[in-house]
Amino acid sequence: EALIDFTPTSDGTYFPNPGGAPFNLAVCTAKYGCKTAFLGKLGKDAFGALLLNTAKKHGVATEGIVLDAEHVTTHAFLTLNSDGERDFVFCRKHGADAAIKREELNEELIKSTDVFHFGGLSLTDAPLANTCRYAVELAKKAGATISFDPNYRAMLWESEEAFCNRVSALLPLVDILKVSEEEAALLTGEEDMDKALIALSGVPTVLITLGKNGALCCVRGESYAVSGYKAETVDTTGAGDIFFGTFLAQ
Repeated sequence: EALIDFTPTSDGTYFPNPGGAPFNLAVCTAKYGCKTAFLGKLGKDAFGALLLNTAKKHGVATEGIVLDAEHVTTHAFLTLNSDGERDFVFCRKHGADAAIKREELNEELIKSTDVFHFGGLSLTDAPLANTCRYAVELAKKAGATISFDPNYRAMLWESEEAFCNRVSALLPLVDILKVSEEEAALLTGEEDMDKALIALSGVPTVLITLGKNGALCCVRGESYAVSGYKAETVDTTGAGDIFFGTFLAQ
């Protein structure tokens, strides 16, 4: 999932920024000095070139990126409220990221990785969803640690039930899970985050982000709480990706 985020500017126009949760995370881990690669499909267009050049600029290996002349690079428009919280309108019907096929994967790259990370938007559509599951299974079989961020976006799912079912089916393969409060409540039915953390503890490491209140963590049955710190919120886009990328890099 690499795409262009059209972000609103102060004069009411929109500016194209490289984005997509796993792409953000790949760039983040590369900035920490980790040897990082990205797998996905981009349109053979100006936005695809922007994403490809951004990956190269930040040291993210690109041999797993496929360029497709028949699909456009996926993009999304963001709106922000007064607290910096955002909403998305996705333009993905003919988007390249959802069109990647199993036979287009760089399997040697997957087999050689230490940590394989994927996001929930890779489970929404065919052929992407089947390709993603195959990649996760291949990485797991090769001994990789599997990292997952469900990254729920309501408009891309036919229902909350469909999201929960597809995510839950892959959780037995996951070693490190990062969820927001909303996602934790959806997946467990628990509004109390301490109870949600326990409900998700079948995954060896679970992180629940709490926005300004910090995060909860459960590692092999032991729970921790880390408080947040005061900051002026401008735009929260990508905040969870940087949090998780930092955690994985460290």
